[in-house]
Amino acid sequence: MIKECVVLNDEVINIGPWDYKRQQVQMSPAEYNDEGKATKEAVYEEQTMNPLPEGATIEEREVEVAPDGGLIVKGSVQPTSDELLGQQLAEMKLQTMQQTQLLASMGAELAATKLELINLKGANQS
Repeated sequence: MIKECVVLNDEVINIGPWDYKRQQVQMSPAEYNDEGKATKEAVYEEQTMNPLPEGATIEEREVEVAPDGGLIVKGSVQPTSDELLGQQLAEMKLQTMQQTQLLASMGAELAATKLELINLKGANQS
């Protein structure tokens, strides 16, 4: 089947229409008089929160259904299950490292707060 694809640097980064994530953003609030009646309506503008990456193009490509049920560009090389497991393992290790770093940072912050409290207690007793 032929589908619209977003291509960046000769690599398909999205199959199907691009999600621009358009949102209504308030540009100026409504104004009210002393009686609570609106004297000026709020002004909204639609803004794109996820623009198409610079240099990306939209092309039609032939796609097929992958073994996992997703869509892939026909004939493209797909990672093996071992490679996918390796990617998941690497992501889990990275998350663990980030969590360990966060916990260490929180411990240091708690120790500093405890010292500050001890110092405040000592200052109040004198």
